[in-house]
Amino acid sequence: MAIDLNPKQKETGKANFQQVTGDLTRRGFMKSMGVGASVAAVSPLVYFGYKSIGKPVKAALIGGGDEGGILVGAHNPDFLKFVAVADIRPYNRERIMKGDPKVPLRPGFNKLYGPESKDIAVYDDYKKILDNKEIEAVVIALPLHLHAPAAIKAMRAGKHVLTEKLMGHSIHECKEMGRVARETGKILATGHQRHYSILYDNAVHTIG
Repeated sequence: MAIDLNPKQKETGKANFQQVTGDLTRRGFMKSMGVGASVAAVSPLVYFGYKSIGKPVKAALIGGGDEGGILVGAHNPDFLKFVAVADIRPYNRERIMKGDPKVPLRPGFNKLYGPESKDIAVYDDYKKILDNKEIEAVVIALPLHLHAPAAIKAMRAGKHVLTEKLMGHSIHECKEMGRVARETGKILATGHQRHYSILYDNAVHTIG
């Protein structure tokens, strides 16, 4: 429903908005980032202040289904590089490499990593990943009831963990995951796209 305002009220609203937000425009944002026209490609890195750590974290994807395919495309290999993937389904193991032509958000390892994709180890059991000492972290994209068991086993095997949402199947499982993270000293994070979105983060800062 449109708000029926007279011209004076509209001008007052515009003035209040500018006072609160400042130069919250695409041009103003680009200027503040100091990267000009390239902001579209690198703005998340600049906005959140990500810096290179010298070499990417070596990670494995546990679960190569629909969400796993999206998570592959969401990770920048300059920071986190997948060196292994595990899925019990042959179809998923094949699709995670080739990508899904019907869903651009699932590009597949072949497209993202090019010739290097042939070096990605493919397993039919994620427990084989936990024995690989080269792997520093795992990204879990399994059915919800498997989030906690896989995360706990991974942390106890010395891996950092990123699970998709929901974190666990119950509050008890979530608390147990947190307890194991404290015991092992491993990072446990839950991927929630709203928490990592420039749009939402900037909205929170604007309101606050």
